Amino acid sequence: MTTAAVILLALAVWAGSLYLRPFGRCPRCIGAGTIRRGQRRVVVCPRCHGHGRAQRLGSRTVHRLARSIRGEAARTRAERAARASRKGQP
Repeated sequence: MTTAAVILLALAVWAGSLYLRPFGRCPRCIGAGTIRRGQRRVVVCPRCHGHGRAQRLGSRTVHRLARSIRGEAARTRAERAARASRKGQP
């Protein structure tokens, strides 16, 4: 039982970190924004386009889930308000 709780807690912390910090260092250029090609040639990183940041794996899914939960909650509140206003009218 405690192992399952620890695993769930670790997943929740990981998902929270993806939501709060969706971008991390680019794994291709290691955050530098450029890649050395040969002795003198320096090229802008094709993965991060020179920003040095890349989207972390799973961050889009976490943000889409959060957006859908917020939208569903807003729809529920609107339906409750509409029902309450219909009850108050004769």
